[in-house]
Amino acid sequence: MIYCMKNRVKILRQEKGLSQTELAEKAGTVQAHIANIENGKRDIDIEMMIKLAKALGVKAYELLPEEEQPETLTPEEQAFIDLFRKTKETANKPASETKAG
Repeated sequence: MIYCMKNRVKILRQEKGLSQTELAEKAGTVQAHIANIENGKRDIDIEMMIKLAKALGVKAYELLPEEEQPETLTPEEQAFIDLFRKTKETANKPASETKAG
């Protein structure tokens, strides 16, 4: 089991305008289970984390407390990664594909 993510589940559910019952239906569980998660009475395992994330339309890591989430890249960092990936793809292509024909 992973530690309780009560606040994130509740915040995301409310942002999506869902009731506990609606979220439970989307995640394939019951309202009482959602209430127990949000009240800190029940931890969730990775399987339930994935179901809740899909039901909420978010990535599973977004259910983690904000301090445990990956850092957001700056536009400059993302541009550097994109350039690196493009360079790597070009380097891995056969010479016949990289020459203009």
